[in-house]
Amino acid sequence: MSELFRNPEQDKEDARKVAAIQRENRLNLKGLLLTLAIVIAPFLALLISVELALAALAAGLLFCAVLTWTVAGQMGPGSRSRLRTAAVLNAFVLLMVVAILVMRLVGN
Repeated sequence: MSELFRNPEQDKEDARKVAAIQRENRLNLKGLLLTLAIVIAPFLALLISVELALAALAAGLLFCAVLTWTVAGQMGPGSRSRLRTAAVLNAFVLLMVVAILVMRLVGN
């Protein structure tokens, strides 16, 4: 009886939607883990030395600034300006971190 109500095309469409949701969930998990690694790396490096922590922070800020600027080009006009502003702020903080790192390395 249940075969009478089955729609093979709808089943295929449902399977495609489920696969798309699963792909999106995997991408979200990868993004979350990458963000977590960027946030935790400077603190772990701080256990070794301040200079290493500053270098890890600079690497994370550089990655975030470049990624944000790249993604901004693919967004609509409203989001684009906010993302580019965030990328510029990340770059500004990156310059400050690099300046502090250089001062610490030259001072030693």
